[in-house]
Amino acid sequence: MKNGWRFFPFFLSGALAAGAVFPPTAAAAWIWTPQTRRWVNPKYTAKDTPRAQMDWAVGFFETKEYARAMKEFVRLVKTYPRSELAPEAQYLTGVSYEMMDRPAEAFGAYKKLVEIYPFSARFKDATEREFAIGELFFSGKRLRLIGPVSFPSLDKAIEVYEHIVSQAPYGDYGAQAQFRLGECYRKQKRFEEASRAFQKVLDEYPNSLFAEQAKYNVAFCAYQMSLKPSYDQSATDEAINWYETFISTHPESELIPEAKESLAHLKGFKAQGLSQTAHFYEIQGKKESALFYYRQILKEYPDSTEAAQAVAKIAELEPAGGAKQ
Repeated sequence: MKNGWRFFPFFLSGALAAGAVFPPTAAAAWIWTPQTRRWVNPKYTAKDTPRAQMDWAVGFFETKEYARAMKEFVRLVKTYPRSELAPEAQYLTGVSYEMMDRPAEAFGAYKKLVEIYPFSARFKDATEREFAIGELFFSGKRLRLIGPVSFPSLDKAIEVYEHIVSQAPYGDYGAQAQFRLGECYRKQKRFEEASRAFQKVLDEYPNSLFAEQAKYNVAFCAYQMSLKPSYDQSATDEAINWYETFISTHPESELIPEAKESLAHLKGFKAQGLSQTAHFYEIQGKKESALFYYRQILKEYPDSTEAAQAVAKIAELEPAGGAKQ
């Protein structure tokens, strides 16, 4: 006790000295709380009850002071995470960010709500707002990271859609989010990943409104992959198979003209490859092998431009009388 009394005048003198440096109003803002045994500033602490804190935060929200409202909603969740008002406060944190045109931070708030309060009445609303934010980034909204500097944000859209698919795969936006994932990858020319995403639409949501377009897009991705310099013929064969399947199973689709055009291009591409192979054997003096590939062109791709050349080559290389080797 004796030591304690000696310390008190020292502390008091220090406080008085501080009062000489800081304005009296600043010193008066700090109060001693016996519960925590420390000095706190009421400005940075939550109200005594979750309801009082919610009312305090909503007051700022209603007067459109969204930055302050957001901080107070966050304070409620941090101080009273188990309160029945916490999910609502978390949801309104996201809405506040949206009102400040900060969609990335809003997504972070909704993401937290979906993961921490999955049984909340706001779960569906949060998922809906997540999807809207994903659509915003998908449509070209740039991601602001440092002051006025912004960046393209398809990767952020991917993050949003992936979260919806993982947390609410069979909710109102599950199928569409999965389809959008494929479209994001397609925009980035990541055709293998796009193909897998579209295939998942067919596997997980075969009766959805997006299944027809997804099937076409799988064919389109196979087509794009077949055009790579390092392609092998199996990639082209797969693309042809996908387009033929799409055309036969969706004859009334508005995508049929595009599908037929791409299929014709692929078949021409395949016929060109066969023609090059036939020519290779021809210059090697292996007429029988060359004839085999020219005849394959006529059999499989009779409408290709290479077919006419194949007819002439067969007539030239076959023995007199047209007997096959």
